[in-house]
Amino acid sequence: MVLLYPPTWQWHNHRMEIETLVLGELQTNCYLVFDTKTRDALIIDPADSGDSITTRLLELGLHPVGIALTHGHFDHVLGLLEVSLNFPVPIYLDPADQFLINTAQNRAEHWLKHPVDPVPNHTQAYPNNRYLWLGDNLLEVKNVPGHTPGSIALYSKNESILFTGDTLFSESVGSSNHRYGNALQLSNSVHDLLSLPHHTQFFAGHGPASTVQETKLKLET
Repeated sequence: MVLLYPPTWQWHNHRMEIETLVLGELQTNCYLVFDTKTRDALIIDPADSGDSITTRLLELGLHPVGIALTHGHFDHVLGLLEVSLNFPVPIYLDPADQFLINTAQNRAEHWLKHPVDPVPNHTQAYPNNRYLWLGDNLLEVKNVPGHTPGSIALYSKNESILFTGDTLFSESVGSSNHRYGNALQLSNSVHDLLSLPHHTQFFAGHGPASTVQETKLKLET
């Protein structure tokens, strides 16, 4: 099942818009982030149903310039094969999570109990300067390990928006109970994200959007 949230835009210069697709059995958020002038788009976490992602990109007249993976868990990458075949753009991943991509198909079939598409492993590291350009918009790549060793978040200071993957949700934090998770790192990563300006609106790997202030208050109660 594919759920399509209404497009979300409330940025002061109206140059960046975000559309959320809720995909797959674990209802993972895939984000289409695009510059409204150039129509350049970044695909964040192609979670499943690559055909639905492709269809929506074409409907919106978008031009993908990259695919950004917040981490390597299978529920965030099952649409990667079809999307990458339709749009041969760089697939960005922190190298510390490459082992998860390499085993994503096997892990998905183990937990979901049905066959899934192979997951491409031809990823590349995020740029050394830790920034991605999207039209005139600059996204900072923030290291937020703990949920996985290579978890990242994407932050636009000018637009006050943040994509947190599975590190921070609207009412909770991510898990660190995998053998490769690290509770102390996760705690530090969450602290760093919640230290951003309180009005920052963030978009998590699952569930609704929130703001730093709203989530900080919920976690403190």
